[in-house]
Amino acid sequence: MQSIDLALGFGLLGGMLVLLVAGVPIAYSLLIAGLAGLMLTRPWIATEFLVSTFPYSASANLAYVVLPLFLFMGHMSFSAGIAHRAFDSARVWVGALPGGMAIATVFACAGFAAVSGSSLATSATVAQVAVPRMLKEGYSHAISAGSVAAAGTLGVLIPPSGLLIVYAIATETSVPDLFLAGIVPGILTAVLYAIMLFGWVKLVPGAGPAVRGPRTTARQKLEAAGQSWEIILLFLIVMGTIYLGIGTATEAAAFGAAGAVLIVLLRGGKRGAIIWRGLVDTGVTTSSVFLLIIGAGFFGLALTTTQVPQQLTLWLTQFDLPKWQLTLLLLLPYLFLGFFVDAITMMLLTLPIIFPVVLDAGINPVLFGILVTKCAEIGAITPPVGLNIFVVKNTVPEIDVMSAFKGAIPFVLVELVIIALLVAFNDIALVLI
Repeated sequence: MQSIDLALGFGLLGGMLVLLVAGVPIAYSLLIAGLAGLMLTRPWIATEFLVSTFPYSASANLAYVVLPLFLFMGHMSFSAGIAHRAFDSARVWVGALPGGMAIATVFACAGFAAVSGSSLATSATVAQVAVPRMLKEGYSHAISAGSVAAAGTLGVLIPPSGLLIVYAIATETSVPDLFLAGIVPGILTAVLYAIMLFGWVKLVPGAGPAVRGPRTTARQKLEAAGQSWEIILLFLIVMGTIYLGIGTATEAAAFGAAGAVLIVLLRGGKRGAIIWRGLVDTGVTTSSVFLLIIGAGFFGLALTTTQVPQQLTLWLTQFDLPKWQLTLLLLLPYLFLGFFVDAITMMLLTLPIIFPVVLDAGINPVLFGILVTKCAEIGAITPPVGLNIFVVKNTVPEIDVMSAFKGAIPFVLVELVIIALLVAFNDIALVLI
């Protein structure tokens, strides 16, 4: 009987992949495969009950309000022009260094990530202001596009992160813990990117201009930092509310969204149209994410019934691997899938299978969430999908795609080093928790 269940489980996986290849949207592929599995493994009355109740039970949780609130905060931050001021401020601080404009791009992305929560939004927004300037000043297509696309991935690591919220929903892990765990790895990533860019421009002829940018005084740097007050304010509102125990993650998201709306109102312009567009875009994105979550939930229920996750857990744990080796083994599917699917889909496809192994092996679920997010960052800048690369290309059409992918290679190597550091030294991610 067990072999029949396992065969059915692998059949569901295969059927779902066939639907994906046939062009069926991901959420519907998960939903169809999940419903088919439930009908084959449970009585019809039980399946009917799940179909009528599960979509509501899977999404009707007050804690999930955090997702649309943070998405809305990101839309308002974009409309307020925060990314432009972050770039100008970062350039004052590091523009005099070799590769200073590329380094400024990294720190601008890190700053906007603190109010965005989205990798694609961060890449697209900063690309508008940074890439044309870099190309004009003599940076190569590779370093110009690669730095924006790679640094844009900080949007899903530095809190508030939409991807970490999806992970929290899928695994019932604490959102505040995930947010706190993303801060130090996010800063570490930005710093190592900057160091790598400094060496790249110094050592590779033609990567960037030979002439350094103008030096700035301490007063100019302080004034530039003051121009980025919106980022500092919103980040302190969100993380301060959570970290100081003033409110929950949901309440912090509400405060952050309200703060972003106030900034839009203070900046002027077509305020009503901006807020309405932000509400509409947030609703569309939230609906898409929750449809994915519901589809993945049905698929996970069916897969659990077939015992595939449980058997995988038993199979992996029988090798008695050290925890660090098992962690790296569990990350391999994410590195592979990142070449073909987006980050949210990758998580929702794999977590019903892999997360039980994580819990059984005693791997910290918060740490694993950060590691999976790092793998997602690599997928966002590697072919054939490489969504961040194509976002930069669409934003700045003169960018050469192949050069952009080549420019992302050094950042991928840095990401692999950071993953190794996180696995070897867990406290890098867990020190603030």
